[in-house]
Amino acid sequence: VLCSGVFELRLKSFINDYGKDSVGQCCSGTRAPGSGACSGPCRTRFRVCLKHYQAKIDTTSPCTYGDVITPVLGENSVHLVGSAQHDGFANPIRFPFDFAWPGTFSLIVEALHDNNNATSRSG
Repeated sequence: VLCSGVFELRLKSFINDYGKDSVGQCCSGTRAPGSGACSGPCRTRFRVCLKHYQAKIDTTSPCTYGDVITPVLGENSVHLVGSAQHDGFANPIRFPFDFAWPGTFSLIVEALHDNNNATSRSG
């Protein structure tokens, strides 16, 4: 028996109103007094990892079924509409497979700040 299929994930939106990374620091610029918002934006891209089921997610182990890193898709807030194409990035993200689907899986979606090709996790 031959099996094949496609796992699809459509990214819709990501909101990071204050322009901070995962540890609360400004992606760029400085924190404005009073509001707490950062004066400079995050350059937001995403890493999507599809892997075998893990009870405790390990973001550093290999993505068994595939991974995708998008180009920068926007600044602090990203809203993707329909089947967007952006610098070679297609939405939905497709993970084709040619095996019997295991039924359980782990899906990791990380928002990253792109700072001159270096990344840090964003809000």
